[in-house]
Amino acid sequence: MPSRAVRSRATWALCAALCACLPATARAAVFLCHDGHGGTVTTDHPSSDCLQYGGKELNPDGSVRRLILTQQQQEQQEQARQREQAQQDSQLREQREQRALLARYPDAATLQGAHAADLHSVQALIDAARQRIQVLDRERHENALDAQFYPNGNYPSDLRARMQINQVQREQEQQMIHAQQRELQRVNQRYDELRARLRPLWARQAPASAPAR
Repeated sequence: MPSRAVRSRATWALCAALCACLPATARAAVFLCHDGHGGTVTTDHPSSDCLQYGGKELNPDGSVRRLILTQQQQEQQEQARQREQAQQDSQLREQREQRALLARYPDAATLQGAHAADLHSVQALIDAARQRIQVLDRERHENALDAQFYPNGNYPSDLRARMQINQVQREQEQQMIHAQQRELQRVNQRYDELRARLRPLWARQAPASAPAR
């Protein structure tokens, strides 16, 4: 008994031969549809088997006009199209980001200058907080001198308030310093990442900008 593949090829060849022998006015559409048993059915219309199991629509010369996909195949095809579109969109975004980075940091010197400026801004906040702590230290020393007159700790309300305010402000300035020190680390990390991204971009544009010899 001929195998299923042999029967399918024979059906295809017979259908193509019949299509070629028919006059032009009699050549209707021909559909090769799979059935639920793994066979192939030839019809002149897209049958339910075609819609359920898939098949092909043939041109009058026997060539394939289009594939008839099952619902699952259509979903797989759509998913593949969406993945390809998402990949293309991602590539376009990456290219736009690269152009923007190069426009902002065309060379290593520009990046280094921006890095130094950002570090300076953060360090200025740290230095200012340390200066305020020095002022608060002097105030605390003055409060301590005034407190010597009250060895039992029964301070007047104004002195107690000054001592409490001084302590709160010192804690706030210390928190400010710690926060800005963490910001320094973030700034350095961000510029390290930028430098890693920009190095290959600078390398690619260097040959294009080199003078011709």
